[in-house]
Amino acid sequence: MSQLVISPRIQELRRRVEAGDTSAVETFWHQLTREGTPLLEALEGDREHLLLTLVWRAEAPVRNVVVVPGLECIWNPGPNQLERMPGTDLWHRTWRVRRDLRTTYCFSPDEPLRALHELEPDEEARYLQERMKVWRSDALNPRHFSPNPSLPPMSVIELPDAPGGHWAARRPDVPEGRLEQGLFRDARSGRERTFWLYRALGDSTTTEPALLVLCDGEGHLELGVMDVLDNLVADGRIPPLVCLLLHHPDREVELTCNDTFAEELATQLLPRVCGELRIPALPARTVIGGWSYGGLAAAFAGLRHPEVFGNVLSQSGSFWWAPEDAEEHEWLTSRFASVPRRDVRFYLNVGLLERGPSPKNSPSQLVANRHLRDVLRARGYDVTYRELNGGHDYIGWPGGLADGLMSLLGREA
Repeated sequence: MSQLVISPRIQELRRRVEAGDTSAVETFWHQLTREGTPLLEALEGDREHLLLTLVWRAEAPVRNVVVVPGLECIWNPGPNQLERMPGTDLWHRTWRVRRDLRTTYCFSPDEPLRALHELEPDEEARYLQERMKVWRSDALNPRHFSPNPSLPPMSVIELPDAPGGHWAARRPDVPEGRLEQGLFRDARSGRERTFWLYRALGDSTTTEPALLVLCDGEGHLELGVMDVLDNLVADGRIPPLVCLLLHHPDREVELTCNDTFAEELATQLLPRVCGELRIPALPARTVIGGWSYGGLAAAFAGLRHPEVFGNVLSQSGSFWWAPEDAEEHEWLTSRFASVPRRDVRFYLNVGLLERGPSPKNSPSQLVANRHLRDVLRARGYDVTYRELNGGHDYIGWPGGLADGLMSLLGREA
């Protein structure tokens, strides 16, 4: 993307304003109200990119307006600030983007202009909670997305070539699987864990269904994982499967390369589920997956228990992470580089917009995922790797999950 492109329509509006046309902004705004945003304009001779413009009208004077998480480098306010058109209340910015972009955004007025990677983890959480109170959806964009009740509604950008979105749409001709909630008690510690068990309907003659384990179970359910699985099974793209969705009392503890969590899952919870359902525990047909810290936890489980988890599906995995006392970042990648190769296959995807430094000035999600890919391949692992045109973004993860399952478990169409 380029920070210096200018929309032809914005240029024309600026020309009219500078010429003294007092109705120019109002006329432009009414036109956008009818058309909706973002404003998209073709680039002559370029079939891969579009000009994408976001605009904001300030109801009261503001120092700045930032697009969050961002379209240039997420959570970095510098390249995502809008520019005020002199003499008006209109703020705008144009980006040159690929036609396969899918992401979400809000406007953040009077932004303190602090990059997240410069904050301590506890300070980052407080900062975001305060800033979210002033975030605003795009009033002219008819598409909104609410991944969970604690976040404000986000406005949606989904360009014509964005892949995989159809897998998350509920289809009336596709039978719905069954969802049950359960409670597991750890035999050693007595800790209790809520989980959900989903069984997608499919060919009843299949005696060995695949098994999918997903971290952040509530999030996957809110994003419609059942629709994704139902559609894939109905279309014959993956075999019928059982999906175990996990609740985490403290995800930042459990999902950061936690031996206790991996051991509980591999030696207690999963054997219980397989025993009760009378399905074989076959590592080649077992996938563990998750996003962000969940992707990190999935890869760690594959490292620690390859005899259980033969497939890892990571989306925007936080592979920059390291323990507090570690001297270097990317702790898990260094483990894969130093231990004997496990019999595990990998599917990794990450957003091209995930390019800003991670907490404690560690490598970006994008760089850390590329590094893990390279280390795994150098060690002889089977790795499918995708870079999706989006951010660290809920709206892209259902399609990425579908792509990952087809890669790891898929059948020919």
